[in-house]
Formats: sequence, C-alpha cells, structure tokens
Amino acid sequence: MMNDAAPDEEEHADDIVDMVAYEAPMPASAKLFLPWHRPRKQYVRHHQWCREIILMVTDSPPVGGVLKYLGLPGVDLLDLRHFHSAVCETQHIDMRFLGFISGAHPASKAQTELNISLDEVRRLPRINAMSDVIGDNFARVANQSSLAFMKAKALGPYDVINLDLCDGFSAQAPGTLDNSYYEAVRSLLALQARTMNPWLLLLTTRADKPNIDAGVLQKLLEKYISNLTECAPFREASRDHFDIETEEALAAAVDAPAGLLPVFLTGLCKWFVGLALEQQPPTSVELRSVFGYRVDTDAEHEDLISLAFKFTPTFIPAADPMGLASQQVAAPDEGTLATRALKRVSKRIDADKKLAADADLQQSMVDATAYLLGLARYDIEAYKAWLQTN
Repeated sequence: MMNDAAPDEEEHADDIVDMVAYEAPMPASAKLFLPWHRPRKQYVRHHQWCREIILMVTDSPPVGGVLKYLGLPGVDLLDLRHFHSAVCETQHIDMRFLGFISGAHPASKAQTELNISLDEVRRLPRINAMSDVIGDNFARVANQSSLAFMKAKALGPYDVINLDLCDGFSAQAPGTLDNSYYEAVRSLLALQARTMNPWLLLLTTRADKPNIDAGVLQKLLEKYISNLTECAPFREASRDHFDIETEEALAAAVDAPAGLLPVFLTGLCKWFVGLALEQQPPTSVELRSVFGYRVDTDAEHEDLISLAFKFTPTFIPAADPMGLASQQVAAPDEGTLATRALKRVSKRIDADKKLAADADLQQSMVDATAYLLGLARYDIEAYKAWLQTN
C-alpha cells in the first residue's frame, strides 16, 4: 500500500512509480522540437502527475477498472503515451480519454500528426477504443450548447482532469464570457459533482505578473485579506511561511515577484476551494503538490507552475427549509482548507533546481523524454543534440 503523504521538497517518486522501458521507437521524421520537450516537463509528468494519479487509484480504484481522463494532450499525445506505461500498465487499469486540441484543424499538418498519434495510442492494449481527441478549445465547455460541452458531458464525470495550459489561467479579466477559463472550470466542476469518488485536477499555468490580470489579482487579494482577518490559523501560517500577517504586509509582498508568486498561488487555491464548497453537497479540496520551473530564463522565480488538486466528495445533506430534518452535519471549513493549501504552496518544488542538483535524475528524464519522442516519430539522436544547444 502506498504512503498517501504529499511530496515535500526533498523526495522523488521513484519508489512510487518505476520508470518503464518503452517499445523500440518507430522510424523518425524531421519533426521540430518544442519547449515542452525539455526533461523538466517529464519530471513534472512523472514525479507529480503520475505519482498523484497512482496514489489516488490505489486508494480509490476507478469504476469498472477504467480511468476516465480529460486533458489537453498536444498532437503527439506524449502525456497519454506515458500514462499508459507508467500508470495503466503498472496499476492494471484501462484508460478512456477525451482530449481538446484547439490548433488541430482539417487538412492542417497538426491534424495529420494528431490522426497518426491517435491511431497509435488507441492501439495500446489498455486504451479504450472509444477514446477521442477533438479540435476545439476546452474553454468552450462553458457553453452548454457547444460540441465541447456535449462531448465532455457524455464521457464524464472524470477521474483526472489535466488542464496543461501554455498561457496564464488568470490572464483573462473577470467577467469574460467568451472562451473563459473560469467559466469552463465552473462548468467542469458541475459535471464532476456527479462523481462518488475522489478525483484529480492538474492545472499548469503561467504565474508571472504579465500573465495575471490585475482585476483577478485584486479579487484574490481581497479573499486573502479576509482570511488574515477572520482565520487565526491562516494568519499564523501566512506569517510563518510568507512573512505576511497584515494587509500592509500583503500589499508590500505582491509588489515583488518573489512575494507575488506564493500569494497568487494561495489565492488561486482559495478560488477552487470556494467553488467546490458551494456545490451541493460541498466538495473538499486538497492541494496535493506544487511543481514549477522557469520559462523565462531571467525570471526571479518559477514562472510556470503545475498544481495538483484532489477533490473529495462529501455526502452532507442539504438544509431542510421547513425544519422537519434538523440534524446538523459539519461541512468542510474554508479557512482550514485554505491554510493547508498555503502550507503546501510554501513547499513548492523547483524542477530546474532538482534536475540541476541530480545528474542521474536529469539523465533519466532525458532518456524518458527521448523514448516518448521516439514513439511519436521524432529523431532521438537529433533530440539529444538539440538539448545540448538549447
């Protein structure tokens, strides 16, 4: 049985998920390498995403032995290929997935690559043949008359939702209706309210100031301030971990990049907690782990962050407006959940530092990425040469 403790800054997950050898890669073609082909992405994919999925399915096996997954996989489907080997095969479960790729359009090169990759992945022994990827923006899930919503509703609820964004989740202004990430997530949470089992939300987002809308940040700060005022454990944790105990200290902290990051991440967690607690019955939320790395090499801190949330349904009955049923059942407390999230944010893991400090780990992530790219018809030797110059 696996230890359910979340990872801290000093541990890896090699004792949780063994790296697996893939089959010999198919003949490669001259495909261009992209920023997310760096080994640090594989570190997050393996040591955060796979670890959290395996811990969850160990404690709560998926219904019917089929892991239902919604994500933004990219045309090469690298995440899905890795999940098949590192999760499905090791845990003896199948996977049915729904993917969204907004850049894939009929007759485009991206669509051609996607068609090949989808055929390859569907042929894997533990992938459900009904798995699909559609050329649409996942944000359209917010529109209940859209194909995106209807597809998501037909397969859901999900065991894992992986929103691997290249841009900032919080870059849009509040109240934006068209293709809004906020509205899409709220719609997905409504779909997830039907589930009886815990489930994971993996969110990757830019977290630097240019990718955080000022209006969104203000709303997050207002909620942070209310917790400082009303929740003593939150205030104490904020003081101990971020040196923020007052509204004035909070304002000073967010003026600097190093102070803005933990406050923004904590505020974002509080937004998810607030949405989940408003569901009937409410859902409890735990921030399991936080990984990050630098996209801008001159950034003062990690500017791309991957958050792993575990949502656990509760079965608290609704209040009886007529008072015939009056037994009280305590709901999850927002301040308690927010305090736990703050403490986890303070222990975020810098993937760049981890790899730089451990040559063996770095090499294992290079090798694992090369295997994945080989399966997707990239030139492995060209990839290794690319890493040396990029």
